[in-house]
Amino acid sequence: MSITVSDPPRQRRSIAVPPGDRSALGAMVRSGLHAQRRAPLTWGGGLGALTALMTVIWPSIEDSMAELVESYPSSLKEAFGITELDTVELYINAEMLSLIIPFALVIFAVRCATRATVAAEERRYLDTLLSLPVSRGVVVWSGFIVAGLVTMTILGVIWAMTWVTGTLVGTGISATKLGVGLLNVWPLAMAFGGLAILAAGLVSSPGTVTAVASGTAVGMYVMDLVGKLATAAEPLRTVSAFRYYGSAIQDGLDLSHMGGLVIVAVALCAAGARLFERRDVS
Repeated sequence: MSITVSDPPRQRRSIAVPPGDRSALGAMVRSGLHAQRRAPLTWGGGLGALTALMTVIWPSIEDSMAELVESYPSSLKEAFGITELDTVELYINAEMLSLIIPFALVIFAVRCATRATVAAEERRYLDTLLSLPVSRGVVVWSGFIVAGLVTMTILGVIWAMTWVTGTLVGTGISATKLGVGLLNVWPLAMAFGGLAILAAGLVSSPGTVTAVASGTAVGMYVMDLVGKLATAAEPLRTVSAFRYYGSAIQDGLDLSHMGGLVIVAVALCAAGARLFERRDVS
């Protein structure tokens, strides 16, 4: 009779979550969300306060911004996607959504997505977790799902704090435009979260995983910037995730670019899950 139970374990280790593992996936996601319950307040509150501050100072600098933008070199305006700064949304886009918020949420997604794998391995409780009736694939995918949900919640907190503050100080801020700009950050953050999961399938050090994912983000940002400044280097932009991030507040959402980044994120997570299933856990 013991021979007849040899197939189910192999099925449970597959990347697609079989029905028997769905309850385990749900439990892991709930546990991960509970562990990250303070993240919307700490990450979202901090970034939201900084973005709200931009809306507070906007009325005092609004009249001088048009003249200031005209003095910028055309290459600089093209590189950073600055055409005009005549609305509070464009000002937030230039000050927060071009660099600060994307990089902050990339770092968060990287750390959150690998919390149940390499972070747990470093803290020496991963072997205890894997002794439970849960596959390694479920552990990996739960981290990816938790990172996606919490990252979206953080963006929601930033949106709420910024829109309420902007409305109270009379900036005429658009809830829709602000929401579009923040929503555009989510696929970018998840793409690097997927990259971190891939790295976690190869190495056991959370510091190395974070360095690989965040270093790649910095490198891609520089590639995109150089490609905008130098015509000869423009082909480099095709391999940069920031080429597909763009500026949603200024140009609107590009659903094909967003969908492409999400597909990349899922594919990287799937590859990372397979690698993690095969490597030794220290």
